[in-house]
Amino acid sequence: MKYSGKTWARTTLGAILGGLLAFGLVGSAWAADFRSGEYVVIKADEVINDDLFITGQRVEVEGTVRGDLFVTGDEVVVNGTVEGSLVMGGQTLTVNGQVNGSVYGGGYSMTVGRTAEIGRNLYFGGFSLNAEKDSAVGRSIYASGYQVMLNGDVANDVTSNSAALELNGSVGGDVTGEVSEQGESPLFMPNFPGSVPMVAPGLRVGDSAEIGGEVNVDIVQAGAEVDVGASFASWMWRTLRERLGEFIALLIVGGLLLWFWPNLVQRASTEAGARVLPNAGRGCLITLIFPIALVVAVMVLIIVALLIGLVTLGQLSNDILSIGGASLALIAVVFSFVFSTVTIAVVAFLSGRMILSRVIKQMKPGWLTNFIYLALGALIYEILRVIPILGWLLSVVVILIGLGAIYMVLRQMMQPATSPPDLPGPSEPPTPFEPLEPPSVSEPVM
Repeated sequence: MKYSGKTWARTTLGAILGGLLAFGLVGSAWAADFRSGEYVVIKADEVINDDLFITGQRVEVEGTVRGDLFVTGDEVVVNGTVEGSLVMGGQTLTVNGQVNGSVYGGGYSMTVGRTAEIGRNLYFGGFSLNAEKDSAVGRSIYASGYQVMLNGDVANDVTSNSAALELNGSVGGDVTGEVSEQGESPLFMPNFPGSVPMVAPGLRVGDSAEIGGEVNVDIVQAGAEVDVGASFASWMWRTLRERLGEFIALLIVGGLLLWFWPNLVQRASTEAGARVLPNAGRGCLITLIFPIALVVAVMVLIIVALLIGLVTLGQLSNDILSIGGASLALIAVVFSFVFSTVTIAVVAFLSGRMILSRVIKQMKPGWLTNFIYLALGALIYEILRVIPILGWLLSVVVILIGLGAIYMVLRQMMQPATSPPDLPGPSEPPTPFEPLEPPSVSEPVM
């Protein structure tokens, strides 16, 4: 499970996109502050009055960020204040400062230090999470990894899916999730810089732990012989195969759409970037309504087939059911295809275009350029999808935004073009009255 520098370098660019998509900042990211380099430091007296995006090998944040902070690197340390939310990805992550919003972390290990104060939730996916004594989380913790060690204070609940879970601090609510049964520490983890000691699997609640609610943690029974290294390798291979397969599918589907229907992709991507939150709301509404509408359509089809069967003495009922059922099945398949693939291709094209347009100012327009946009965005998306929890959240947000944008574009394309009403032309001025001639007076007859 060794993380190379190249792996995290590729993830660096991906985390920027993940932040843009996950928090609906695509439209406003152009005004954010971007920092990059091998060693990036935000000094203690520095105040960032905007969202901050940082990429580097080692990153230290000592100052104040008044917006959201998105940071990736081999080693990330946040000692300052983040008034918004914190999104961090890397090999070794450390939070010692104050974060008013939520913290989203993905990487090998994360340490929440003694002086850390997180205002809302903590989300982590990786190998090891360690919340030290006196650390504080204002709401709940959601963690997934091999080991989770909680020695600080959590105001609400803890949800953990891990092999090892240690509780020595205080939890105001419930503790739920799954852990492995008690056993010895596996020895498959190699020793590399930044690696953390491994604890034995199982649930351990210390004498100093204070649980306000209930502890409902399922113990997953291991088999007689469990090869942890082989299981991890199998998970890695399965994940790589899924991500690679989806990446190829996005290239094929997106490439065909850009060839045969480029106007749809370009308009939908523009709509997705211009109105992120409204499109996400429309996508959520469509996702909820479509299954209900499909069930209603099936019920209507059955009623119509029964009525026609009564009229025709059963001659057309089977035909109506076959034709109607095939039509509804086709509609469901098309919706599923658009929902799971086309939406992602649209947002991937948008993200790739945004990134390359900043790096390369002038690119020759055409199908090849659009395909490069698509390929870059799809690659970044698939890298981010590997991150537990965050990857799943990213896919949900991307699909909802893409679905809402496609709906709006199709709605606009199906609306008939209305010509402006005919305006009356300028009226002719009225004919002026001719003056009357005075009556002639006859001369008197002499």
